[in-house]
Amino acid sequence: MLKKSLLLLIALAIVPALAAETDVWIESRGIQVPATLVMPDVVPGVASPLVVLVHGHGGTRQENGAFTELASLLAAVGIASIRMDLPGCGDSTEPFTQNNMTNMLQDIDATFDFAVAQPGGDKGRLGILGYSMGGRLAMLTVADEPAYRATVLWAPVALEGSVPMFDYFGGREQYEAIRDEALQHGSVVFTTPWGQEQQIGEKFFDDLERSEPLEAIARYRGNLLVVHGAADEAVHVDQGRFASHAALSTASAELKIISGAGHGFGFFGGEPDVRAEVLGATVDYFATQLLAD
Repeated sequence: MLKKSLLLLIALAIVPALAAETDVWIESRGIQVPATLVMPDVVPGVASPLVVLVHGHGGTRQENGAFTELASLLAAVGIASIRMDLPGCGDSTEPFTQNNMTNMLQDIDATFDFAVAQPGGDKGRLGILGYSMGGRLAMLTVADEPAYRATVLWAPVALEGSVPMFDYFGGREQYEAIRDEALQHGSVVFTTPWGQEQQIGEKFFDDLERSEPLEAIARYRGNLLVVHGAADEAVHVDQGRFASHAALSTASAELKIISGAGHGFGFFGGEPDVRAEVLGATVDYFATQLLAD
C-alpha cells in the first residue's frame, strides 16, 4: 500500500512534465468523433499501455475535469489514454438524438482501433474505464474484445434492460410515458435531474431495453475493478455489486465501495477526499494490471 501511495504522490508531483495531450478527430460511422489522446513521456522505442476512457450519459470526455486529471495521472506512471465525446456530447457535431448504444459502441470501437494503431502503444496491455452509463458501455464492449486486459467501472448502470433507468426518468410510469412519446414522434425532450435538457431519440430506448450488460460482463476474461459510492442516489450501489458478482469468467474481480460517496465521486464539487480516493485506486489498479510486465 505504501508503495502504491508513493507512486501516486510522485505522479501528482510530475504530471505537467510528463503528459503530451493531443486533440484528434476519429472517423466512425461516417462522422468525425472528437477525442483526446494523452501519451506519457517514455524512453524511445518502449511501448506504453493504453486505457480507453468512456464518459457517462450526457457527460463529456473531460467529465468536469475528472478524466482530464485521470489521464494526466496515468501518463505520469507511464500509461497512455484516449477519451472521446459520445454523440451529442461535448465537442460532438451530432445532435443528442444520435446518442444511443449502437452508435456509442461503434465510436468506442473506432476510438480503440485508432489508439492501438498509433506509434508508441502496446497492443498487449490495454484497459478501459467506464463511468455510469459509460460503465454499461464498457461492460458491453469488453465481452467481445479480448484485448482488454483490465477494466474499471465507476458506478456502472449495470442491470439488464431499462430497469436501472427508471429512477433517472422519475419512475417506471414516467419512463414509459417518455419512451412512448419518443417512439411516437421520433424523439422526446427530457430534463435530467441535474437540469440538463436532452432531445432523446427513440433508438436510445430501444437499445437500452435490449441491452444485457450483466450477461456481457459474465463473458469477460480480463481483470475487473468496480468502484461505487455507498451513498449513490443516482445508480444504487447494488448495481456495482451485481456487476462484480456477475463477472464469472474474469481472471480477477474486485469491488471497492466508498463509504459516504455519491454518484459524482467529488468530481462535481465537494468530497475532495473521495475524488482523490477514486482516482488513486484507479491509477493503482491500472498500474498493477498493465505495468506488471
